[in-house]
Amino acid sequence: MQVYREIPRITNQARERPAELAGVVSVAEEWTVARHKTSAEVIIDSLPEELPFMLDAGTGMYLNAIVLGVSLAPKVPREVREEAEKLAAATRKNPRRESRRLELELSGVSERGSIWDGEPRYDLAFAYLRPPRQDLDRNILARSSKIVRDGAEEAKRLAESGIVPNPSVRGAIGVKEMLLHNSGDLSAEQAEEAIATRTRRLARRQIRWFDKLSRTLGTHRPANETLARVLVLENPDQTRVMHLMHGIMER
Repeated sequence: MQVYREIPRITNQARERPAELAGVVSVAEEWTVARHKTSAEVIIDSLPEELPFMLDAGTGMYLNAIVLGVSLAPKVPREVREEAEKLAAATRKNPRRESRRLELELSGVSERGSIWDGEPRYDLAFAYLRPPRQDLDRNILARSSKIVRDGAEEAKRLAESGIVPNPSVRGAIGVKEMLLHNSGDLSAEQAEEAIATRTRRLARRQIRWFDKLSRTLGTHRPANETLARVLVLENPDQTRVMHLMHGIMER
């Protein structure tokens, strides 16, 4: 969500160190995994070959697509997507995932490969910050409070701008709640609780994803025939993390 320029506070785009692909498109545009992968690879390929770089991952699928170099299924026509969404809505399965499966089926696209099937494309070190659950939940509460405190004016401007956010943005954690708060459908307290609840659920799913990714990378050999370095930090301390990352970059 940090690619969208109209919602920098809600998506926490402010950083000590500037990041690429932050605030680069309007919320009206659709930003897909394929588009993210292509944009990231253009930046990476422009770097000198020996220069180390850091990928700061939020969503596991986007990281997999870049690091493992997986082949992504093509985009389908709008009418096919709308038909797939109608069919998926009638099932008890994950509507988004089922809709994508039906899109490809209706388009006659051959079975897509797994997002886990690719081989590492780079000489890779994977630093996985996995804090204790109580610390994670405390940070989520603080972040949810900050979204409500700092994002109200941003949500108001977006609602008044006449720009229609794409469905992914409208349903995104923080954006959805702040737009409802702006319209009077949620109080500030309700918005904060809803953001925290949804973020906790997302965090659990992402932990499972990155647990699997750390195991997957640990069994692969990158192009230089050395095992991918995987650091799983169960109780990450900022000083220790930075020390480890500097050491990795120097090597």
